[in-house]
Amino acid sequence: MMKIARWIPLFAILLAFVACKKESENIFTMFEDVKVTFHNNSEYAIVEDAVVNDGDSVHIYFTITSAKEDMMSVVVDSTNGTGTWSQRSIPISESDRRSYSGVVKFKMQRDGKMTFRFYAMNEKNVYIGDGYTSITVDARPSYNLFADRRLYAPVEGEDYPSFLSLSTGKTYSYSEAAAVSDQIDFGIDTIFDSRPGNTTFLVYNLYALTVDEYPVPYYDVSGWTKRETKFSAPVSSSNSRQFFTQTLVSSSRIETEAMKQTIDKEQTNGVEYNSGGMVATQIIYFQTPEGKYGAMYVNQATRDQQNRQYVSVNIKIQK
Repeated sequence: MMKIARWIPLFAILLAFVACKKESENIFTMFEDVKVTFHNNSEYAIVEDAVVNDGDSVHIYFTITSAKEDMMSVVVDSTNGTGTWSQRSIPISESDRRSYSGVVKFKMQRDGKMTFRFYAMNEKNVYIGDGYTSITVDARPSYNLFADRRLYAPVEGEDYPSFLSLSTGKTYSYSEAAAVSDQIDFGIDTIFDSRPGNTTFLVYNLYALTVDEYPVPYYDVSGWTKRETKFSAPVSSSNSRQFFTQTLVSSSRIETEAMKQTIDKEQTNGVEYNSGGMVATQIIYFQTPEGKYGAMYVNQATRDQQNRQYVSVNIKIQK
């Protein structure tokens, strides 16, 4: 009898646990009362994951329903795959609290994926479901990105890569560039800072091959093809890296921002290492002879392991 008595409390606990387990909802089915459907209501409508082009119009017509509980708001949640996330909360009128229809309209102006979820909140502002569905819009690549292109300071008697082609994204030494001069858009030259006390600092200047007075006297480019690539004055801002990464995200956005600048320069004219020339965190916009717009972000000016001085740039250019 003592053994039976000892087991009775444990048996009671197990019964209570089983009872509670039956009463609680399964986490995998507790949000099944909310449904989301998509509708083909216009020529720009998508009803499932889709691939589009930069500049395309996109319409997402949706209906969200709740079978057992009133919806007080519907949240449109979107992510773009690069860490940027946004939400828009839509208050629901009394007549729509069991079924609400709406539409999201936008023009695609970023490469890559954007994912949309539509979910409902109850009167306690608690999530009650999203229909276990979402819709992803994927924009085809519309620009090329060339990262960490290193343009080396020209040195007489050496043959360092100090020329750049925007069509290939490659850097070339003088001897290499001579063989493909029809592809070369820019070169760099360097001078020492003009200010007393700073004369050991190099100033990097960008130039197109069409410049009136060629700045590197020991390079003969007289027989080269001269591409008429133009660029803007360097643009400085406190958030230029973020701007380059998160705003210049499609061909159309690059063109929009480039057209805000005057793109008519063939050479920068810096005489101080921290202004006028190619300075870290600055953006230089450009346009090729073919009409393609782009932007160049200056990462840094530094030395490599062989103690050779160079400036590093990231480039975005329309396809």
